[in-house]
Amino acid sequence: MVAQNTPHVLIVGAGGGIGQALVQHYLAQDWRVTAWSRQAAQTNHARLHWQQVDSYEDLTGVSSQLHETPLHGVISTLGVLHTEHFGPEKNLAMVNATQLQESFYVNAVLPMLVLQQLVQVLPKQQPCFWLQLSAMVGSITDNRLGGWYSYRASKAALNMLLKNAAIELARSHKHLVVAAVHPGTTDTALSAPFQRNIPANKLYRSAQTAERIASVAANLTTANSGKLLHWDGTELPY
Repeated sequence: MVAQNTPHVLIVGAGGGIGQALVQHYLAQDWRVTAWSRQAAQTNHARLHWQQVDSYEDLTGVSSQLHETPLHGVISTLGVLHTEHFGPEKNLAMVNATQLQESFYVNAVLPMLVLQQLVQVLPKQQPCFWLQLSAMVGSITDNRLGGWYSYRASKAALNMLLKNAAIELARSHKHLVVAAVHPGTTDTALSAPFQRNIPANKLYRSAQTAERIASVAANLTTANSGKLLHWDGTELPY
């Protein structure tokens, strides 16, 4: 039996490397964890409810279950850098409509649709956080190398969308923090093709990244709402 006062976190995109690590981290910290993923359950635990999701566009069936146990936080890991059909564009000649559309859809559109659908289950009177994985390369100010057109642009769009949502929801959910976090380059399938030139001390284990993200989440205040944060909690420029 899970105690009613046990804190409850929802991990969206729990099947990926960082998502699985977040699930394990919060279970180790005695949280109740709800995990949503397109993949079947990756682990079993008394405080874990793993729900396989067919589409993040329609969460009616799974989100209704969240009414039973109040949420203390949501962490979304939704995002794409490459697929079997494309990788980051190195130059303007590689830019194409298909890749731009898919990158914007997964990196910006889907996270906002999830937030839109879950607003009704986010507490209005108690502190709660909504933390979405973003990327430092989505910072327009910090962009000094160029390239990676669709990924950079879609993450910049995500940051703006979250900023809008943070402003709006501050009116109805006084204690809700909506923020984006840069997790750092983590040793997962997403970064695997690009690890060759990354120094060993700049490539992080999934468990290490999960711990850092959870630390950012634990230290969020309403002053952080709408911000893009580094994994160490410092603010990054848009």
